[in-house]
Amino acid sequence: MSIDRILLAPWIATPRSTRWLVAIVLALLVVADVLALIYGHAAHPWILSAILLGIGDGLCWTVLMPNGLLLVLDARRLGLPGIRHDVVWSLPLYAVLSIGVPMLLQLPHGHVLGFGIVQVLVATIGALYMLLPAYLGLAFCLLPVLAGPVTRMLVLPGPTDPRFAPWGAGAALLLVLAVAWRLRQLLVGGVVPTRGMRAPNMINLRRSLSMSRSDPRTNASALRARPDWLFARRPDLRCVGPRASIVSLRVALGGIYLPRTISSRFFDLILAALILAFYGLLFFGITHFDATAEQWVQYVFSRRGFLFAGWIYAVFCLVLVLLAVELLTLRWSRVNAELPMLGLLPGLGQTGDIKRTLLRTAIKRPASQLGLLCVVGLIVAAHLHVGPQVELAMPLIALACLGYLVASALSIFGGHPLSGFGKNLLVIGMFMLLSLTALLPMLWHDRAELSAVRTGDTLGAAWFALALFLLWLGHRGWRGLRQRPHPFLPNGWRE
Repeated sequence: MSIDRILLAPWIATPRSTRWLVAIVLALLVVADVLALIYGHAAHPWILSAILLGIGDGLCWTVLMPNGLLLVLDARRLGLPGIRHDVVWSLPLYAVLSIGVPMLLQLPHGHVLGFGIVQVLVATIGALYMLLPAYLGLAFCLLPVLAGPVTRMLVLPGPTDPRFAPWGAGAALLLVLAVAWRLRQLLVGGVVPTRGMRAPNMINLRRSLSMSRSDPRTNASALRARPDWLFARRPDLRCVGPRASIVSLRVALGGIYLPRTISSRFFDLILAALILAFYGLLFFGITHFDATAEQWVQYVFSRRGFLFAGWIYAVFCLVLVLLAVELLTLRWSRVNAELPMLGLLPGLGQTGDIKRTLLRTAIKRPASQLGLLCVVGLIVAAHLHVGPQVELAMPLIALACLGYLVASALSIFGGHPLSGFGKNLLVIGMFMLLSLTALLPMLWHDRAELSAVRTGDTLGAAWFALALFLLWLGHRGWRGLRQRPHPFLPNGWRE
């Protein structure tokens, strides 16, 4: 038995971009827990520690550990010995490292049993969700709706309640047994389905977080497995031709760039309404359908509730450009014959015209969507009279997202895209900066004037650093694009 192989087994099986992201998040959670123990003044400090480390355990057993099981399933199909042994032994080892060691460190602070129960509950719930078939995983997500009726019939104690230990330990034991049973079924049983609703969630969610390996919009096997009712989302091909080069390129790129028919857009609206209704049912189920839920809804649509809506606006703007950037990254990262064939589309003209047309195609549609989202946000902000600082923050957020799209498109087309690790860091930094930009102006009236000025200066410095980085990234990509003989060259190609 090699302890090194056992320790490395789940990390080797995890895609590199996901591996780095998990490692960074786990390190940040550990640092936050240490700082909370040193400087925190909470009434129940072990609760804060249990929450922070519970997030880490949930991430570890939901994102990291299932990759080792996927490696075992692949090795079993290929007849490779030895891998199953390392992965299986890594499960109890990481259970000791992620749950047992934090429990020992919790000894000086007390509440070790309650702390350990919380960690086991979080880890086993995440692991069980990934191991269950997709149809049971979907039902698993509906369990919070039952929280209201269950809590009315059965009062469940919280972590600070002395009665928490008996029922929490029983629930944790049942979940551990369920995870062990499902693991044995997958590792010792027959053929495991690799697609569809009968496949485990860990297979259906196999794509890495960077979406660089597989994408259902371009993956042939995913397209073949798609149900017939999804093909109602048909493209609008009426204007495709030599006289509409941008529309032709949008059809070739696919994804969010694809022109859509009216019936297809109506289908999307119905799907969005169903998703919204599902989350509404989930919310009211969690809040027990009482008067508090109605008051919370009224708060969201009020002036003070615009604080939450402003953060959602920042997230939507960032997600909108991320979809476009990830699609372009996917297209230009594959070394095959599809991308160079785009250069043969009629009506593109000379090389310089092709580059300009491609840039307009990549930027025009997401920019128009950002502009529409910004206009709607400004209308709502003006109607609620939230103040000039908030109204100024909204176009600033949209411009930052547009700058990220332009810089990323230039770097991708120019053959100098950011690495997966660098892109993840940039996206995390932008998410934090945009969130603070949307939230802080609404909170400044509750802070001292000197503190607000210092916060504003720090925020301004962060915006300046982001602008400089995007300018550098865009300039580097523009130089690479000018030097390239043709823009439809995959980034794996070497000149």
